[in-house]
Amino acid sequence: MIFIKNINLLGFVLIFVSFLFGIKLPDWDFKLGLRHRSIVTHSPFITLLLVLAYKVKNDFFFKYFIVGFSIAIAIHMIFDLFPYKWQGGALLKIPINISCDEKTTKLFFSMTVLVNIFIGIFYMTDIYEYIFVILLSCIIFIKKRKYERSFIRPMLIFVFLIGALGILKFEIIFEQIKIMYTNFI
Repeated sequence: MIFIKNINLLGFVLIFVSFLFGIKLPDWDFKLGLRHRSIVTHSPFITLLLVLAYKVKNDFFFKYFIVGFSIAIAIHMIFDLFPYKWQGGALLKIPINISCDEKTTKLFFSMTVLVNIFIGIFYMTDIYEYIFVILLSCIIFIKKRKYERSFIRPMLIFVFLIGALGILKFEIIFEQIKIMYTNFI
């Protein structure tokens, strides 16, 4: 019963809704009349605007939106790091009709992934949010496995980043790893 008392149900609903929104947002470039993989939708800019809005309004529930949204954007961008070929629609586009090269695109997408995962974990307040986001992420990875060309590498990158930053944020994870390691040896 202690577990249930510590959960803010509305917060988890907001994480869920924003996660669904964030996983789809980068591909809204078509709906917004932008070129595919536009810097507007395939960058940390929208997440940073949400953080700025949170700093101005400091609404308790708004932070839940940031958590789900930023982690979902990161997952989408990790998959975008593994296109069929690094040309045409796979490259980052800047609205003034510039298409970036492969190296710039990879660097920018990687930075977007790191910024979004960092922001998502930074705004988490407890381990239950972390676990919930990991469960949502697992569902997305299972679902995307059917139609993404690369699955293992994006999953391993995500697990490494979410795990490493999660250990830094939540001491309880680090303590559990130490206990498992001690029991293993």
